[in-house]
Amino acid sequence: MKSTTIAQVEKKLQSMIKKYGLEKKITVEKIKKWIYSSGTNARDASNTFLAKCLQVFPEFDDIDKMNGMLQVLSDAWNYFPHKSLGGKSPKDMVGSKMKATDKNNMNQGSMPKMVVGDVEMEWDAYLEMIKQMEKEQEPFKHWVKNDVLPKYKKYLGQTIKGKKKQEDAYRVADIFFDRVFLVGFVHLDSIRPEFVQKEFPSWWPTHVMGDNLKPVQVKASLKVLFSFLTLVFGVDSKEFGF
Repeated sequence: MKSTTIAQVEKKLQSMIKKYGLEKKITVEKIKKWIYSSGTNARDASNTFLAKCLQVFPEFDDIDKMNGMLQVLSDAWNYFPHKSLGGKSPKDMVGSKMKATDKNNMNQGSMPKMVVGDVEMEWDAYLEMIKQMEKEQEPFKHWVKNDVLPKYKKYLGQTIKGKKKQEDAYRVADIFFDRVFLVGFVHLDSIRPEFVQKEFPSWWPTHVMGDNLKPVQVKASLKVLFSFLTLVFGVDSKEFGF
């Protein structure tokens, strides 16, 4: 366990909350309460804590940014008190006399395993998979960022009246592709129709902060996007449910 103080962890958490404009969504005290009231099974409890945090904090397609955020959350888990540990933190328990089974549970809790599909992965293996995925995605990302989105912005300016409507449509497209990259699709044809039609529109209201678009509006914007992709790039929008 590295040499860090609770005050330093609190400061990092507060800075991260402020950086992403989440003061109305989450506080350091709320995170402390989540950790304190977490369950007795270290692995399940840490996974539940991480899942709660990822519903509030932004998701990144940049592995370094994501890893930095997760490190701060991991420090909070390790340095803040747990009710199941008698009000102590995992750091406090290091070096104390514990049963071998308890010690094993704490080691598992320091950084949760990830479940990808139906496969449970160690954290290092998960990061390696993400790096490989990002490498395979590079041509797709380059095409989207340097060809699709610039042309789409011009297209919206020519076909949709009203600056607000243009901005909303472009924002949906921009965030859609960011989510596509993060989920792991490596090219346009690999995107599942269900992701376009249901998963992404349903994901939007609970994950895009400060935005009041409803799923039906998000889906309507995606229809415009895929009409554009058909017109300019010859994409078969029917394959995606449009």
